[in-house]
Amino acid sequence: MKLLLILTVLFAVGCTMGPNRQDYQTLASEKMESPFFYIPPLNQKDFKDRTWILLAESKTKSWFYDPYSLIEDEDGVLSFAAYIAPREKNNLPAFNSTIVGPYLQKLDCFSNNQWSETLYTKDLLAQRPLVGDIKPVNGSGWVKIKPRTAMAYVHSRLCGRKFIDDQNVNYFLYQDGALPAPVAKKAPLEVIDTKVNKQIMSLSQEEAIETTNAKPPIFFEVINNEVVISDVKKNVRQLRLSSYFLDKNLSKQADYIFTANCSDNSYAMIASGAAQKSSATNGSIGAKDSLSAVAFNRACGNHGSYMKISTKGAGK
Repeated sequence: MKLLLILTVLFAVGCTMGPNRQDYQTLASEKMESPFFYIPPLNQKDFKDRTWILLAESKTKSWFYDPYSLIEDEDGVLSFAAYIAPREKNNLPAFNSTIVGPYLQKLDCFSNNQWSETLYTKDLLAQRPLVGDIKPVNGSGWVKIKPRTAMAYVHSRLCGRKFIDDQNVNYFLYQDGALPAPVAKKAPLEVIDTKVNKQIMSLSQEEAIETTNAKPPIFFEVINNEVVISDVKKNVRQLRLSSYFLDKNLSKQADYIFTANCSDNSYAMIASGAAQKSSATNGSIGAKDSLSAVAFNRACGNHGSYMKISTKGAGK
């Protein structure tokens, strides 16, 4: 009888003290230490609260960044918010499970190194798998940018594009339009012998490129990253811009003078050497992802040491 009582007690304790089953809702609502690295991305609020414009395109990916977040510190390191998306035509919303980010990206223009939250893995490896199974790089997270890579292209755009035949250095401002994008791959086609109702071969559909008769995209750059304060009292500033077609030869489109009145949120943009009446664009600043708004912010906003402020010829 005593033995039976002991067994009964042990059975009861085993049922109540054993491991509890993990509740699915508890697991799904578990708080993440970082919103980055995961698919689907979890930082939807950060995505919606920023302004995204196209920064660069590779064969398979597009890089977007928030130009309002771009800032350079006293050590010459650029920081900005970015995300990466597949460069293909699809019907998905902008924020979807295929993008990586948003994340913080840094560039050291002088040493040609980069730091990215997609590479910096401190205290995260043991908790969750990373996108693409990226391994830790080093203790600091800084890595050398390899030549002829997408990151090298991003570096040349934001850290300046030098020319052999003159002394100017151009810094990326805005791209109007995108290159023709690949169409998402389709499933292989099956060829069926209708007489015996049997598959006899499979034809894979090649990845198609979106066809368009439109002109190539145009990108705008700030010459020497210089902001000239033309009127100190009214806080009127000017940028010299160059624009190019994104074709094989990077054909020159035009040069412009962008004038921003920082006090009343207005601007004027005129082609260099052209008559003002025939070529001027002016008025109120457009949407935050428009050329006028991005250029206005580059002239009037705070970007740390990134812009070179000049007062030559400034009015009192």
